[in-house]
Amino acid sequence: MPSSRPDPIPVVIHLLSQLRPRSILDVGVGFGKWGHLFREYTDIKEAETDPRRYQREHWQVRIDGIEGHAAYLTDLHRFLYNEIHLGDALTVLPKLDRYDLVFLGDIIEHFEKAQGRQLLEQALAHANQAVVVTTPKYETAQENLCQNELERHRSLWAPRDFQKFPNAQVRTIAGDTLLGVLRQSGQRELLLTAPRRPGPRQQREWREARAALLKLIPLDEPFVLVDEEQMRALLPHRCIHPFIGKQGVYWGPPASDEQAVAELARLQAQGVKRIVFIPATHWWLGHYAGLRQYLEQHWVQMPAAPLMMYQLR
Repeated sequence: MPSSRPDPIPVVIHLLSQLRPRSILDVGVGFGKWGHLFREYTDIKEAETDPRRYQREHWQVRIDGIEGHAAYLTDLHRFLYNEIHLGDALTVLPKLDRYDLVFLGDIIEHFEKAQGRQLLEQALAHANQAVVVTTPKYETAQENLCQNELERHRSLWAPRDFQKFPNAQVRTIAGDTLLGVLRQSGQRELLLTAPRRPGPRQQREWREARAALLKLIPLDEPFVLVDEEQMRALLPHRCIHPFIGKQGVYWGPPASDEQAVAELARLQAQGVKRIVFIPATHWWLGHYAGLRQYLEQHWVQMPAAPLMMYQLR
């Protein structure tokens, strides 16, 4: 169908919030649902703190698409996507640039198995961070639809087909949809779940921590936030360094004290003078003893309850 199953939407949006891509390629755009969602949960969501991002001329995330059936495309597609490339994905994709995220939503089953694997390989070669795939888990016997022979299902995929790729993660959504993530080497493992709702205690901690940050740190001052990506999107500050991050994207906790200290020293050399631990990450200072020792030697702890905040001496 020019549409796709709705069940994976919460999981895919959660993946989007974890990856924070600056560029996305939607392979097989169909009705354009995913382009709309990707735009909403990147630029439009950021408009909460930067109102200009609501306007198309100020969008910062590139969202392109590939579509094999020109009759599906409308003015809505042309508004939401930066560019849509017409043609067979296997022919078009090798000609395109790299994207942070390549998304194949209910598309791979329209290819024969060998061609589908080739498409996955091409997608991974063009993805800086990851390829995300959704596909039916069971045979649907779908034939041509909407006067489009490309709608026919030609293959059925199993978890083992994706697990042949290094750094692959696979789970079943709602019993009948497979979701696969092919991560690039070095990309941290991702949560293939819908976002978890915070409990009353965590909500209270977030409110108190946010109020403290707004009071203590000016909006234009860069600082390091150790929050395991729990609070950063809720803050209006213009330059928050995730820890550990790469090009503004959170990459998970450090693998060792040495990595933590090296990363903090790098940010310190760039002019960062404060690091903040929210209540949920206070445990870091017990677990990473070398990081705590470095902070005690070169930084000074400031009163900031319920936060733990250190400032460069």
